[in-house]
Amino acid sequence: MDNSGAGNAGRSWAPVARYALLGTAACVAVAAGAAAILFQGQGDQVFWRGVIGAGVVAGLVAAPLLTIVANERRKFGALKSEVSRLSSTDALTSCLNSGVFANLIDAFRGSSASGGRRQGALLVVEIDDFRAINAKFGHAWGDEVLKSVAGTIKASVRAGDLVGRIGGEEFGIFLPGTSRENAERVAERIRGTVSDTVLEPGARQLPLSVSVGAVLFEDQVEFDDMFRHADDRLSEAKARGRNRIEFADMSEDGGKPSLNA
Repeated sequence: MDNSGAGNAGRSWAPVARYALLGTAACVAVAAGAAAILFQGQGDQVFWRGVIGAGVVAGLVAAPLLTIVANERRKFGALKSEVSRLSSTDALTSCLNSGVFANLIDAFRGSSASGGRRQGALLVVEIDDFRAINAKFGHAWGDEVLKSVAGTIKASVRAGDLVGRIGGEEFGIFLPGTSRENAERVAERIRGTVSDTVLEPGARQLPLSVSVGAVLFEDQVEFDDMFRHADDRLSEAKARGRNRIEFADMSEDGGKPSLNA
């Protein structure tokens, strides 16, 4: 049985309980202290009845109020986290939006600047004939295509890789620390899986394919430079018939080897 949901719920309520308990204890202590001063000089029975009574009343009043306050703080914190998540991702595909995608790549460059040369790859994936799909099957099915391709891409990469929707039908994939061989495997896995996918709107078939432009780098390269090289390779893949991969290595002057479908 998967208890992860129960575990997360328990962790989310733990700060509420802690806040309420500590706050209630503080209120009880203050009320009891005030009662002790107020009933000072009275008989022992009156003194302790007053102190205990004040503490009990304070606890009964403070505990539910502080629980409500703490729970509202918890919900507000969860709302802020959700707003932050939504502002950084594309609502339809749950991929990073283009700005966050580019900023995270630049952050990778910054972190690697003091650590010497680091390699990686940038893949630009575009759904072939997407406008024709929208025109023939409607925008609702166009959205289904986007979600299907996005799911394929996310299932094809590692946990630490970045996937962003960087255009209407265009996705970016950043593979930090990868080799050329692994980048080619990822690109071919995406291309092949999408090519094997057939959606069926109504009684009609909707075959899919993608073109991929990929670039390997081995230095602190600006995102704009990487994207320009990858986008050039994407244009080449589309010009050569689509449903194919074109690969370039930025460490090689003018090298434009391709991986053909």
